[in-house]
Amino acid sequence: MKKLALAATVALGISALAAGPTAASIGPASAAESGTEGAAADRTDSNHTVSSGEVDSSDDSTVKIADLALKYRTMTPAEVTEGKGIEYTIDGLEKGDRVSTSLDNILHTVEKHGAFDGAVAMDKKPDVGSNVEFTVKLERGDEPERVFHERVRIIEGDRGDYDDGTLEMDPESTMLDEGLYREGLNLTMVNCSAEDTVAFTVYRKDDDVRKKVWEKSQVTGEDKSASVRYMPRENMPPTGEYEAVAKCGDLEDSATIEVDPTEPPA
Repeated sequence: MKKLALAATVALGISALAAGPTAASIGPASAAESGTEGAAADRTDSNHTVSSGEVDSSDDSTVKIADLALKYRTMTPAEVTEGKGIEYTIDGLEKGDRVSTSLDNILHTVEKHGAFDGAVAMDKKPDVGSNVEFTVKLERGDEPERVFHERVRIIEGDRGDYDDGTLEMDPESTMLDEGLYREGLNLTMVNCSAEDTVAFTVYRKDDDVRKKVWEKSQVTGEDKSASVRYMPRENMPPTGEYEAVAKCGDLEDSATIEVDPTEPPA
């Protein structure tokens, strides 16, 4: 299969640029990202530290069952400014829900129950080596709103073409258990058929036995892809080898990742 061929750069810089009517937050990639993929890179306000993938919502809100996944968490400057730009999927929505991003503040009304595919393109190209940080807000009637904090890493390269039924996983090979717990594992199956149902399954290898730890199905959109995010919500996940498998029709692809402890054993 043909995978993504993008090269990271060593040059990092801090900048802030206007993207639409609001400002996108763009900062350097963290040292943890340039070393171990997927380590939690936090941004801090005066009250609270927020990680990519974290959400703000009230515990009594039914919108808390919704999940957001990015189509790609690593993109080039051209990709975030041309065509659709940054693409995302929120599942578990209801007709009439309202979705907006901090990058353009355009309010979209969900037209049907299920998954909503959204996209936002930036006005100016961000620097290679930076992170585009933004939020996606979900509103439902009089319920407390839910805010997803997201981040796209900007690197140089050329995505090229994918074979039919290719699974894109981010991070790709290694991450820390804290990163998995706080940011999750982003999974995108590309080049299926439109309106295909993609079955995603995550396994963990335990004493040479492969145990299923999570599964979810998602219907492909017009771009013939489906995106989900695996996040172990209750406890810090066990370390070790994980395998993600995605199937659509007769097509199947898989990828493995090693989850290492954030704190080395004593």
